[in-house]
Amino acid sequence: MIKIQRLYDADGKWIGPKDKMLSIGGEKIHIDDYAKQHGITLPKGKKPINTDIEEKHADMEQSLDQGDSEVDGTGDSEGSE
Repeated sequence: MIKIQRLYDADGKWIGPKDKMLSIGGEKIHIDDYAKQHGITLPKGKKPINTDIEEKHADMEQSLDQGDSEVDGTGDSEGSE
């Protein structure tokens, strides 16, 4: 019996052989083909997060004290009706 889950990490990312080939009874088979033949649902790893992106957002570039200082109403928590 093959322990397929050992070939994935806790996040569902493949950590087995790079070619994803298994040797079963001396015969080589791709993990996806093996899973399909035996009705096994393989984990879908999380997509890697790209932390190198330096995207600028207009609302994040200004400091809080430069924002709109206009206050609606009287500013008390009671409010007016």
